[in-house]
Amino acid sequence: MITGTGLVQAAVAASYAIAEYKPDAVVSTGSAGSFGRFSVGDIVSFSKVISPDNDLTRFHLPKGAMLSDNHQTIVTLSLVSENDYILSSSSAFESGDNRKIGDIAPDAADMEAFGVAYAAYKMHIPCLAVKMITDIIGEDLRLPDYSFRLRKMREELPSAIEKAFSVL
Repeated sequence: MITGTGLVQAAVAASYAIAEYKPDAVVSTGSAGSFGRFSVGDIVSFSKVISPDNDLTRFHLPKGAMLSDNHQTIVTLSLVSENDYILSSSSAFESGDNRKIGDIAPDAADMEAFGVAYAAYKMHIPCLAVKMITDIIGEDLRLPDYSFRLRKMREELPSAIEKAFSVL
């Protein structure tokens, strides 16, 4: 695990790795929870990532928005993918209460992809997010089941990532 858990750790680690290794593209990979569209064990490549943690509504910006260096409002970051699935990235475990941003309803949630995608965006590098669905948000998660799913994820994600790179 290069980034650790959470948006800040992911953004810092991705920024460092991009500056140090100058890759042609970056991948945010790992586990995600489904809001119901996907089943446990599905491996999904996402086309957009949002962050409900961003809240500049007091400055009359939409929830989830960030300001870029040139004062553009950024709500979604585009990812390289052939589908139209949306991933929500938050610093907290997702309960489902905070999932929508305006009309944008994500399909799954993680805790790192937005940080990685923002670092890639700033460095003008394509970013992919390929996640294995390890749980359904709102359902109880038993630790033995989750540990098994993580082992399965380590086995199956590499070939899914290779396939995702074919769209570059």
